Amino acid sequence: MKVSFVTTAIGMRDGARAWDLPTFVRECQVAEDAGFVAAYTGERRGRGPASGETGVLYNPDLLCMYGLSHTSSMIFGTHITLLPLHHPVRVAQDAAIVNAMYPGRYRLGIGAGYTEDDFRAFGVPLSERAERMRVGLEAINAFRHGRPYTLTGPYQGEVPELDPAIPGDPVEVYVGAWSRAGVRRAARYGDGYYTGPIRTVTAEAELADLYRAECAKLGKTPKVVLMREAGIALTDEAALAMHGDFLLRYSKLYFSRGGTYEEKYEPWVNQVSGVDEITLDMTRPDRYLCGSVDTWLETIESWKKIIDPDELMIRLRYFYGPDPEKVMDELRLVGKHVIPVV
Repeated sequence: MKVSFVTTAIGMRDGARAWDLPTFVRECQVAEDAGFVAAYTGERRGRGPASGETGVLYNPDLLCMYGLSHTSSMIFGTHITLLPLHHPVRVAQDAAIVNAMYPGRYRLGIGAGYTEDDFRAFGVPLSERAERMRVGLEAINAFRHGRPYTLTGPYQGEVPELDPAIPGDPVEVYVGAWSRAGVRRAARYGDGYYTGPIRTVTAEAELADLYRAECAKLGKTPKVVLMREAGIALTDEAALAMHGDFLLRYSKLYFSRGGTYEEKYEPWVNQVSGVDEITLDMTRPDRYLCGSVDTWLETIESWKKIIDPDELMIRLRYFYGPDPEKVMDELRLVGKHVIPVV
């Protein structure tokens, strides 16, 4: 199983959000040396309450290109590009250029998005997400595989031919999905599938099973990337001391957004009256990869039996912490003790 990670170029300085490109570069170089297969960075366009907790950037392709230029072998991917906000021909053509500049080292990750802040910035109704994803992915696939396609509905235009001077195989496209409809879309249009980061692994396994079944119908090879919030240290206690507050903070953020916790997997959901009542003991089981090396290895083995991912994508750092230098030590620890085993 391959291991990848999520990174950001925004950190904290003097108690405020700050641009920190040098740390981003060092983190990627440490991860590459440690044996991580890929680095991912995402897109966030809005700056309202729903987006304020995240440390992703306006254009993930630009950050991917900078990371690619400062590393030698690691894949960089968008996780995710918010396709409904952009014309798919531009997305496809930009991806083709990045892929040509760094052959085999770029992955286009597509998602529908769900926060009103992002959609409001572009004047795009949330109600158009599904249709924009369908038409957009059809257009992207037509471009990368050289098929004619006329855009309809929320988009207009003709998909042009790919310039034969642009080298390289078609760019890989992975689709993120948190719903059954989204998983079917990932199977139909993508080369792989990103799970969500917040539901339990058991819940994600049900969607992964559906994805694999849909791929079988289509004669496609399924590729499942399991995303998890994570933290590692020499002991379980040390890992929780370093990451527990951050994990709980993100759990509360997702809870406040709604639609990510289900009574089927977590009976406590209907027993709390608000986000302030949520505790780490509630959200931790079958969800986070946080603890010692032994705990990581035991947890990963159990997850292999439940969902059997092709790739494990971990997030160790947010813009508000933990300290990036400590996170780099964690990356080294994963590289030394986890990646060679899993």
